[in-house]
Amino acid sequence: MKKLFPLLILVSFIFPFFGYGQVDIKSKLIYAQQLEDQAKPIDALNVYKEIIKSDSSQSYALCKAAAIMSKEGPFLKSIKNKEQWYRQSLYLAEKGTRLNPKLPEGHFTIAFACARLTDYAGINEKVNLSIKMKSESEKAIALKPSLAEAYFILGKWHQVMANFSTIEWMMIKAIYSNMPEGTFELSIQNLNKAIQYSTASTLLYQYELANTYYLRDDKGDEERAKNILSKLITTIPKSEEEKGILVQIKDLKNKLD
Repeated sequence: MKKLFPLLILVSFIFPFFGYGQVDIKSKLIYAQQLEDQAKPIDALNVYKEIIKSDSSQSYALCKAAAIMSKEGPFLKSIKNKEQWYRQSLYLAEKGTRLNPKLPEGHFTIAFACARLTDYAGINEKVNLSIKMKSESEKAIALKPSLAEAYFILGKWHQVMANFSTIEWMMIKAIYSNMPEGTFELSIQNLNKAIQYSTASTLLYQYELANTYYLRDDKGDEERAKNILSKLITTIPKSEEEKGILVQIKDLKNKLD
């Protein structure tokens, strides 16, 4: 009993510190989300990195950090090696998803990072990234059917795949028989879902929907695209990203006028 008493004191002293650590991580996660809501993504990223540094098993923080890196990468002039930046994003997303395979945001972020990396990959890796992009988007949607961002990635994927000519597809299939095909119809369906479920700006989603109609060019598609663009053209941009999207909107509208 004499030996047990000091042990009980030691346990009672140590355990609260584990509890405080968890509380501290939860408070940091809340704070990081608040920073994101305040349109301070880089500040939020730094908080998520602090969490990861103190506990690398925090799957949510890993995936959130990866998502911010993928989203903000094009707008950060301070990043000298964009490819390395996006590869780190993919690494964090895959690690977070391995720790928690049921986290839909994790699967979406893998797809997002793959999309960014295709600009830097060789042809073989580009094909593998494209296949993963589709499958991870579908996994995210299966886990969370209201995840707008995953529908957007999948819609954009179908748009790009559907825009290949028959000859191009014959060449692709001859080398990469496992490459899935895309359709404009599924692009439109997924982009509409992204717009439906989005709780933030849908400017990019609507632009890509108009672009899909423009590329498909079926009867009535030109008018559908024009109707969407005419509503978007007067949008007041709230970020550098939206300024870039508005330039694309004006360019596409000029092609249709």
